[in-house]
Amino acid sequence: MTDIKTFVSVDWGTTNLRLRLAAVPSLEIIEEVVSSKGIKTIYNEWLDFGGDKETYFLNFLKNQLALFSNEITSDVAIVISGMASSSIGLRELPYANLPFKTDGKSLFIEQINSDIIPNTIHLISGVKSQSDVIRGEEVEIIGLVNEQDKKQSIVFVTPGTHSKHVVCVNGEIINFFTFMTGEIFSVIAEHTILKASLERTDYNTAVLSAFEQGVAKAMEGKSLLNTLFTIRTNTLFKEKSNVENYYYLSGLLIGEELQSLRQFDCDSIKLCAGGKLFELYHKAICVLGLESKTEIIEAHLVDLSVVKGQWNILKNKL
Repeated sequence: MTDIKTFVSVDWGTTNLRLRLAAVPSLEIIEEVVSSKGIKTIYNEWLDFGGDKETYFLNFLKNQLALFSNEITSDVAIVISGMASSSIGLRELPYANLPFKTDGKSLFIEQINSDIIPNTIHLISGVKSQSDVIRGEEVEIIGLVNEQDKKQSIVFVTPGTHSKHVVCVNGEIINFFTFMTGEIFSVIAEHTILKASLERTDYNTAVLSAFEQGVAKAMEGKSLLNTLFTIRTNTLFKEKSNVENYYYLSGLLIGEELQSLRQFDCDSIKLCAGGKLFELYHKAICVLGLESKTEIIEAHLVDLSVVKGQWNILKNKL
């Protein structure tokens, strides 16, 4: 382990790819390569191209590694997490089972050796429960959990297209829940009758009230299928502008996602988000009355969590 000076962290999600050359043990990011070609895009390209799927993925990855200005010599390990281990990814791996310790020892990791890329590739699997799966977020949690967390019950909230609530008790992840918040928002905003009542704009204080009203509406516990139609009547009755409706919808959906936390028995909630999503989720947490038990994970720690988690996993496997 003392001979390792750098490794390449690959976070390969459904819609994006991020490669980072990280120094060890400081985990300082030396250089970064990003691409909008996530797993779904490369998989669809391979369907059109044909041939061996793994070969196609590795050739693409080889081209991305070549974009680093620093030379990635063959002794530099490559660690990949996210959707790359899924059925549409580089190589499908079996899921690890719950519970698993946040030292990462329970995760399944497979080495890939290929003539295409001379480096040893370490591909990390996802985790399954009886009714849910995650690929990638578990690595983030491994990178975020601290020694104090290992003595408590924590719910890590990771917002996104498919938000995750990961339950960690005494250093073990015992359950997790997926919420299709971001994807449902996109479907409603782009493919329903409500589209004509919505107008996107950057988040600002002027739309804050509409967002809070959406969260408060979700707290009433009424059917979301019914409350969604109030967006239409807001327009018909000229009660809200289309811009306000956009954030009212966001409040409805985020409020619907987070209100389950009001009944969840845990010591702490940890919000792991950056940018606009942080602003919205933090405000919703305040409206829901959960601020006192919520800790905000700083954006730079969330940003580095995958690299740190991958390194922790790699250390335990080598």
